[in-house]
Amino acid sequence: MDRNKAAAVALIALFAGSTLLAVYWYSTTQPDVRIGYLSKDLHQLALRVALENGWFEDEGLDVELVVFQNGALEMAGFQGRQIDMGYLGAAPALTKRINEDILVTVLAAANLEGSAIMVRKQDFDSGAITHVANLSGKGVYEPGPSTVQNFLLRMALEQAGLTYGDLSGAYTTSPLLMASTLTEEIPAFVAWEPFNAKAEFDGLAVPLILSGDIWPRHPCCVLAAANDFIDAKPEVVQKVVEIHKRAEEWIVTHVNESIDIATDWLEMDETAVETAFNRIIYDYNVNRTGLQMYLEFLIDQDLLQLTAIPADVPAFIDEFVDTSYLENTLLCCGYEEPIT
Repeated sequence: MDRNKAAAVALIALFAGSTLLAVYWYSTTQPDVRIGYLSKDLHQLALRVALENGWFEDEGLDVELVVFQNGALEMAGFQGRQIDMGYLGAAPALTKRINEDILVTVLAAANLEGSAIMVRKQDFDSGAITHVANLSGKGVYEPGPSTVQNFLLRMALEQAGLTYGDLSGAYTTSPLLMASTLTEEIPAFVAWEPFNAKAEFDGLAVPLILSGDIWPRHPCCVLAAANDFIDAKPEVVQKVVEIHKRAEEWIVTHVNESIDIATDWLEMDETAVETAFNRIIYDYNVNRTGLQMYLEFLIDQDLLQLTAIPADVPAFIDEFVDTSYLENTLLCCGYEEPIT
């Protein structure tokens, strides 16, 4: 009996030791920050530039990247605690923050403009569809209902005297598939770069209207973080924002090198990448007025849950956006190019 009891105690001790070892190993192998981003989204080039230049390593940050197909899915990633920070569209961040109470805060912008409504080339060349108004009764592919592109499509239709309901349908699919699946019934799509430029390069579609012509300097992708992560690791958030700002500035001052990085990352012809790059404004400054306009549009279009609509829109935007980390960066941090 004593021998059995001793064996049982030994097994319990061994199990407990193994459990403690596993817990210790798990806790010491966790990354400092898990960053989400959208697949092949040229708007989010700053993240790729930072990775290629080794700036996360320079700051001693262990980063895990998590890829998503659109911003709505990335917001679900925040909700499911798959990521701590992320590059995504301002539209899904705002919509999901309100409708589903997914607590994230926008820290900086990633870009302005850089989307388009594209139409099948043969329809444009024949004169059948040369204006947004010609989409009445037609179908349009979009990346999702809670995306910047959905918002831009609705705005363009409204400017053309139509409504979203005047389309025969809006069909959610991946931007990777949009250009190759256009038909007479669904002759148009709305997407972010570089998918528009690639469709044009491949001779499948042409721009019906660029997003900058729908809404000049409109907000698009942002860098956001989960509120609980901001509270738990403000020093990590500060470092990531500093790296993001540095990357945004580098893109503007190193255009050729940025296009080279983008070409390798996207695995796309350089001509198409350059076309796409030139349709994007890289700017880390948050367009608060634009976000407020977007929120007011969502309310006007009945796209928010009635019980969730903020009573004070400007006050909500002030809470939703926190540029203090960016302001700290502007005050404290400057980077010099290495001498070569």
